[in-house]
Amino acid sequence: MTAPLDSLLADADLCVKCGLCSPHCPTYRLTADENESPRGRIALIQGWASGRLPLTAALRAPLDDCLLCRNCESVCPAKVPYGKIMDRFRSETGQSHKPLATRAVSAAVRSGLRSPALSRLGRKALGGIGGLLGDTSWKALASELPPPGDPAAWYGKHPAAPSTAHVGLFLGCTAAAADAATVAAILKLLPALGVSVTVPEAQACCGAMDLHAGNTATAHSLIARNIEAFSSLALDAVIGFASGCGATLQEYAQHSSAPGAEPFSAQVTDISRFLAERVPEELWNFAPLDARVLVHNPCSLRNVCKGEGSVEKLLGKIPGLTVSTLPGKGRCCGAAGSYMVEHREMAEAIRAETIEAILAANPDYLVSSNIGCALHLRAGLRRLADIPVIHPVQLLARLQRI
Repeated sequence: MTAPLDSLLADADLCVKCGLCSPHCPTYRLTADENESPRGRIALIQGWASGRLPLTAALRAPLDDCLLCRNCESVCPAKVPYGKIMDRFRSETGQSHKPLATRAVSAAVRSGLRSPALSRLGRKALGGIGGLLGDTSWKALASELPPPGDPAAWYGKHPAAPSTAHVGLFLGCTAAAADAATVAAILKLLPALGVSVTVPEAQACCGAMDLHAGNTATAHSLIARNIEAFSSLALDAVIGFASGCGATLQEYAQHSSAPGAEPFSAQVTDISRFLAERVPEELWNFAPLDARVLVHNPCSLRNVCKGEGSVEKLLGKIPGLTVSTLPGKGRCCGAAGSYMVEHREMAEAIRAETIEAILAANPDYLVSSNIGCALHLRAGLRRLADIPVIHPVQLLARLQRI
């Protein structure tokens, strides 16, 4: 055992293999394979880190199958830092023994999403991914994407008068190509509620995809860039609207020793949690809506951002709206960032039970606080039901009398 792996083994050894987490793990629930459970994966990592098991494609496969939903962490009595263990393993092993096709698709997704031209070429990018996978559903999804946004119009200051708070808005990779409507809703809603918004142009990808792929050097570069982009601003909070990005931003201090990582992470909060906690009740003035809304709380929102309940609290203020939460609190939709591309069959199998629950509820709207989840669920519902899948802030901005 090498000294640098001592801390990894120490964290892994906290797991007593009780199995209480297993029913909450999407891949174990689907396969009933112990290697696809949290305790099984930790046992494999312990075997590798102690030198008893070599790194092979067979060992790596169930570890790469993990979505990092972190449902297991939320129910673990021993408080095992499962996400930290998985990220550390992937950092130590990099791309070794990964299938070439998976590595190629993963690299294409990361490069494509960071391209400044993606706002204009989003449909072609998704269509190209579909071609690589031989999957026509991705091309269909690309054709359904909304009009792309123009980040140049978002950068800079969006003042409120009077202003009671000042926040920085983190955009992430997919905003321009797939979620421009949510950005527009935020930039309309927050200044009207007395919250000034600054969108730094120098910000970059949050780094989650590289962290989870073991590309530590690239992830650390992105982390440092984002900290620098926001650190010069006098902010009350850094707002994220894609919970997957927000979860990563909140844990920068765990992943990097970059100066300012800890205070930056402490400022990060999800947009719905910020609105629920910081906007006075008297400022909300919603037009009524006679409709049924089903709330999908992404794993990252529940297990890392700790924002579960915020969306329901906000939507509950809208007169006439019936709000319910997707049943099965531990349910993961299978998106998990680039996972839905790299592990398409598993992602779609996991999604199936979520789609079943959505169809049973038969809502007028499905809201989700993560763009990856929204895209994945929209694709799954496409041929089954005409249920709009939107960010909750879009609904709030649409109905708030401004």
